[in-house]
Amino acid sequence: MNALRKRTFPTVAAMVAGGMLAVGTLGTVGTAHAAGAPAAPPTATAPATAADNQAAAAAFAAATSDLTPEEQEALREIAAAIWNPDLAAGWNMNAAVAEVLSEATEGILRCSEAFALVPRPPGFMPGLGYLRNYWKQIRDYFLVVKQNRTYRICVINAASRYRSPMEMASMGI
Repeated sequence: MNALRKRTFPTVAAMVAGGMLAVGTLGTVGTAHAAGAPAAPPTATAPATAADNQAAAAAFAAATSDLTPEEQEALREIAAAIWNPDLAAGWNMNAAVAEVLSEATEGILRCSEAFALVPRPPGFMPGLGYLRNYWKQIRDYFLVVKQNRTYRICVINAASRYRSPMEMASMGI
């Protein structure tokens, strides 16, 4: 079994690395962030009115409808590989969740020693296009990495760091 893992890990890592290099910076989610655009400054908020709540609900529905069922399922598979299937099944897969998954994926890929030898395009952040096109390879890579003691910390760190943002993004907060 251990020999199988040793053979599978480089294969999956090579597939993900190849996909990452092929896609480059064509991802759609997080492109402005990857380009170095500053985050919006925090603003003071007033108590929410009924109109504010309706606008927020409409924005949330629009964000959710931006993703096809196939994209939502791909995101759910990636989330299940990082956290677990039960958590991922309860999350609403929307554009904000895709953004958080993109950031978590970037963190895992950076952490992974397997990618230290593969040059990455500068400013690359795996966006929705990358997640959508390579979700099976990403999921398989994360599942293998979780079983490898050396790289397990990469997934555990991303899972703990991005759990609250995932919950909030799923709720539209």
